[in-house]
Amino acid sequence: MSDPIFSKISSFLKIPYSIIVVGKNKACSSEAIFSVLSQYFKTRKLKSISRFDLLRSDIIILEAQNIERAEMLIKRSKIPILVVTALGDIPPEVDFFASELDQAKPIIRLAQNIPSFGFLVLNFDDETVRDIKNKSSANVFTFGFQEGADFRATDLKLNGGTNFKINYKGNVVPVWLERIFGKEQIYSALASASVGEILKLNLVKVSEGLKKYRSLPGKMRLIEGQKNSWILDDSESATAFSMIEALLILKKIDLEKISPSFLTSKRKIAVLGDVIGIGKYTIEAHETIGEKVSECADLLFTIGPRAKFIAKGALEKGMPQEKIFQFDTMQEAIQSLREEISQGDLILVDGSREMQMQKIVNALKKEK
Repeated sequence: MSDPIFSKISSFLKIPYSIIVVGKNKACSSEAIFSVLSQYFKTRKLKSISRFDLLRSDIIILEAQNIERAEMLIKRSKIPILVVTALGDIPPEVDFFASELDQAKPIIRLAQNIPSFGFLVLNFDDETVRDIKNKSSANVFTFGFQEGADFRATDLKLNGGTNFKINYKGNVVPVWLERIFGKEQIYSALASASVGEILKLNLVKVSEGLKKYRSLPGKMRLIEGQKNSWILDDSESATAFSMIEALLILKKIDLEKISPSFLTSKRKIAVLGDVIGIGKYTIEAHETIGEKVSECADLLFTIGPRAKFIAKGALEKGMPQEKIFQFDTMQEAIQSLREEISQGDLILVDGSREMQMQKIVNALKKEK
């Protein structure tokens, strides 16, 4: 039974700032924002919220799973901030895209609840997200790769992590994401810079804060593997777009910048599971992924019935048969990989969440 006195008190509580993060990459974005803000403010990051949370924080970051809870937090905040990441799949080789309008409807409803003294932080590259600014009276900051974004990423370079520059109103600050890769991560860093500006943190402080950002397990993180190998862990989830991006990053990573003393092999190995949820274009999508494998990896390991079409695409694109290994079970793949990997290998592990590719990462990562 709720305490009526507490309920009455809590109805008047106002936290200084609430940051509601929504969209497909809300997990990484909320983590990046927390990594920066927690170094300067009393900050809590939550996936759900209760009245008690309002008593204990100056800033609450809500990785919103529930629109009603997000609306409640907006009402309880002196200055609410709604961060909208990409709503659709992020294409790997272009800097603009559009999500389905139906995906935006609940987010538009939230944006309309943000008062004129609140803020919207929008992904400029997603046209559907960008247009949300026209549905709200709130202040707006945008971020992205395209010219026209308030916070724009340029000069991208990959080595043992991701280097790029954030441009904002003529100010340019370099950012270093250690052992982290991918557009999703760069968008997350840009979102944190946008929120930092709202909270009066300059770009230098944001850049310093991002040095401690470590992302989340399975989200394009580089970790140490057995036998002095390296694992590019993208095992948490996959779409056709994200897997192609991961392959392109695998190709671009310079092993000599990671650990030059371990370079007896220099091989790039792609370990790929099924991409689930594509629909009627499943075969074609997997074959297209396979065509990219032939350009980006020296060896290919596939797990699952759909991933066999990745192998087919790689083979038809010219990858030698002896470089392709297909498995029906996770355990068979793990056993073969343990025997195959050697010093200096860089191993991409990727697949849909349902494939449980994290088991391969756990089996191959360096024991502490």
